[in-house]
Amino acid sequence: MTALTLGQRKDNLPAEVTRFIGRRRELPTIAEAIDRHRLVTLRGTGGVGKTRLALRTAIEHRESFADGCRIVQLSSLHTPELLAGTVAEALGLPDEGAGDTPQMLAESLAERELLLVLDTCEHLAEACAELAGLLLPAAPGLRILATSRVPLGLPEEHSLLITPLELPADDATAAYCDAVTLFVDRARAAVPDFTLTPENTPAVAELCHRLEGIPLALELAAVRLRGMPAEEILARLSDRFRVLGPARTATDRHRTLLAAVSWSYELCSPAEQRLWAALSVFPGSFRLAAAEHACGPGVRATLDRLVEKSVVQFSDDRYHLLVALREFGAERLDPAEASRVRARHRDHYLGLAERARAGYMTADQEAWLARLGVETANLRAALDYSLTAPGEARAGVRMIRLLLPYWLMTGQFTEGRRWHDLAMPAAGESGDSAWSLFGAGVLAVQQGDFAAGGPLLAHAATLAAENGDEDLAVHVTDARGMLAFCTGDLVTARAAFAAALAAYERNGFSDPAALVTYSRLASVCLLNSELDRAVKLSEECLRRCEELGEQWARGTALWTRGTARWMSGDNAAATEDALACLRIEEQLGDLHAIAMSFDLLMLCLVGAGDFARAVVLHGASESLWTLLNASLFTGPACKEIVEHAAGTARSSLGEERFDTLTRYGFALPWPTALAVAHGEAPAGPAAEPAPGTEVKPLTRREKEIAALVANGLGNREIAECLFLSKRTVDSHVEHIFTKLGFSSRTQLAGWILDSGSPA
Repeated sequence: MTALTLGQRKDNLPAEVTRFIGRRRELPTIAEAIDRHRLVTLRGTGGVGKTRLALRTAIEHRESFADGCRIVQLSSLHTPELLAGTVAEALGLPDEGAGDTPQMLAESLAERELLLVLDTCEHLAEACAELAGLLLPAAPGLRILATSRVPLGLPEEHSLLITPLELPADDATAAYCDAVTLFVDRARAAVPDFTLTPENTPAVAELCHRLEGIPLALELAAVRLRGMPAEEILARLSDRFRVLGPARTATDRHRTLLAAVSWSYELCSPAEQRLWAALSVFPGSFRLAAAEHACGPGVRATLDRLVEKSVVQFSDDRYHLLVALREFGAERLDPAEASRVRARHRDHYLGLAERARAGYMTADQEAWLARLGVETANLRAALDYSLTAPGEARAGVRMIRLLLPYWLMTGQFTEGRRWHDLAMPAAGESGDSAWSLFGAGVLAVQQGDFAAGGPLLAHAATLAAENGDEDLAVHVTDARGMLAFCTGDLVTARAAFAAALAAYERNGFSDPAALVTYSRLASVCLLNSELDRAVKLSEECLRRCEELGEQWARGTALWTRGTARWMSGDNAAATEDALACLRIEEQLGDLHAIAMSFDLLMLCLVGAGDFARAVVLHGASESLWTLLNASLFTGPACKEIVEHAAGTARSSLGEERFDTLTRYGFALPWPTALAVAHGEAPAGPAAEPAPGTEVKPLTRREKEIAALVANGLGNREIAECLFLSKRTVDSHVEHIFTKLGFSSRTQLAGWILDSGSPA
């Protein structure tokens, strides 16, 4: 689900659930590599700890980057075409605009100072290399830290081999080496009273040597202490190695990990082994109900035993397998059984989509949108299976139809359009091609790709008429009205919206997008100066939404009513509606609606004479429309109204002040922009330091650095310009903030612009 996360948080790093141990040499080496190189890849065998090391590095260095650190988990992604969109989602960037997603991602990151962690790249190495090759030149403040079993292969890549943990030199020093420390720590999680004693130290030390210090192997072995002492674990594992034979080279540790994992597998009961293999169809995390549906009823007890044996992880009511264990299980899943399990997996998520579709028109709408967002990896896997497995296309097309409102409400236009495009050839076989054409067309219109959307909708209309599908025909009429409205044809738009609304009222509103037709027709009335009619339509929509508990369409109706009130001169009531709409859209993460709310608030504030706040919001709105890669979605007439109001503010404030406030608003972090909209933050950069702050003069070097900050440079870029270390620049910037009483780079830039300080 789209959300305003890039500005709200500096990172999306997961909490560490176990103690981080060792890596005293690796952490400084990685930090130095990131400081010197813009693409660093941590490579090594499975289970060696690459992901954990990358996460710890990001946690320790998140404050060194103005825009923080972001991690993108790629283990559940198997479609290279979705890589850029997945990265954008992790960054909190929208998936709404038409065009080249990687290029839009590059443009969005151009001014960011960010550490991006791409985790588990080996199965997407070529796609990751291509994306990194595009992003790094476009975004000077970007650093990429990748984890992979193989290098990405770019010339600028700096590859670091991650080796296993330090092994004990002898029994006397065993307690102080990292491998033994990790084993003992995980052993105490399994057996709380476990201690390292003179009696068991030789066995533990030898066990660590046998497992070559590979963290995953050590953790799996530590769990075995619940049923046997360390000496017996060593003896049984030694038998496994004798069967497998020695590793080919000292650096080829795949066989060591295989020995540890396969031994854990053999110690599982047949039921546990079957479930382990079956669970490999889940590309990400899953709930118990999903496991029961895909793998058979009554799996709870078996699943709990796999959790106890550290094969399956459990947290926040969800289960998941580590990548190496999922791959191991998949190799042991019979192809025929794999097909059956994947079909049941798909059926579960098809059922989830059915229930969500019913929930869209209730007070549980937001919860359902969030639930589907969590299940993104599973939904993709279910769709991929349906559209590639023989005879399964009908279920896939049905699922895509059910998910269309979800993609529309959460702004995932690119994702939804891709699945519709893939479904159209398959849909021809199932007889549902018209709905796939409609979905692809309406998503194209939402993206502003009118050239593609028009023919798709026309074709869908023809098929709907031929098949006598009245429901589809009404939806197509509505969508063609949107196309006409967005291209400025108000006459055609009005006729289409009126016809669609009459049909919806007669036959029932099947989804939130149908309810929004009230607001679409009201928008045409606004532009024809039929303000009373616009208000009545909006209030009828609000009434229906109130009965249902629906929020998304309610937010749009508040916006249209607010616009009508503004046009009638009632600034106070219009402002109230705009803020109420904004509160809803903040929760839903509807970026288009947030931008529209900013525009309406700007109109109200200009009408009230609060020009400074209006222009700041105008800048914030322009920033969001740029982020969306779209012009004003409400059509050219509405865009003209906003530009006229901006011209009024420009005349009142003067050219220089207007430009300063617009730049300030454009650069605002989203929490601050929203606070400005709600009247909870100052409307513009502070011309003076914070009240009560003792102003100390800036040194020559501090003035130099402040000027570079005002010009939009990140700390690392400043360091390169001035031939300083980044830590020195970090310290200077902190001192500047302390001296002036500021807390953000935006405040500092605004002060320099306002006070005439050299820049």
